[in-house]
Amino acid sequence: MPDLKISPLVIFTVGTAASGKSTWARSVQSRYTGLRIAVIERDEIRVSLHEGRIEGVFSWLAWNPALEGKVQRLWEQRVRGAIGTHDVLVLADTHLDVGDLAKKAQWLRDQGVTEMSVHYFPALPLMELIRRDRGRGHPVGGEVLREHIKKLEPEDRYWEAVDGL
Repeated sequence: MPDLKISPLVIFTVGTAASGKSTWARSVQSRYTGLRIAVIERDEIRVSLHEGRIEGVFSWLAWNPALEGKVQRLWEQRVRGAIGTHDVLVLADTHLDVGDLAKKAQWLRDQGVTEMSVHYFPALPLMELIRRDRGRGHPVGGEVLREHIKKLEPEDRYWEAVDGL
């Protein structure tokens, strides 16, 4: 009998910084212990790259944007590796750009992924996001949060991007 490869469910988080995406992703991992769930975050990759190259703690002011190509390659490598070994992949990033999300969804389809979903985090008031951001290890600041709120589109636009519409 041929070995059937089952596609994992890929969940894209969509929301501003400090909206609870990573916290939610980690809670899914701990709640559903019977499932093999991988949480993949670009920020985690950035921190490891930064701290692996430079002495000191990661900060957005110290981040070198020239490393974004390497972040993308490492992200793709992690996702490819998780596709064959996990039941669920949570891609816990902002995913605010609908066009970019559609490209990622197509790339995943090219990798054999057939099941994709969106977990949408509606915009919170800016003051609440700033309060949450200040409690995080790598805050982005009020100006970035304000821009994220402006970029966040209605939920159905993200579902259309993932569904290939």
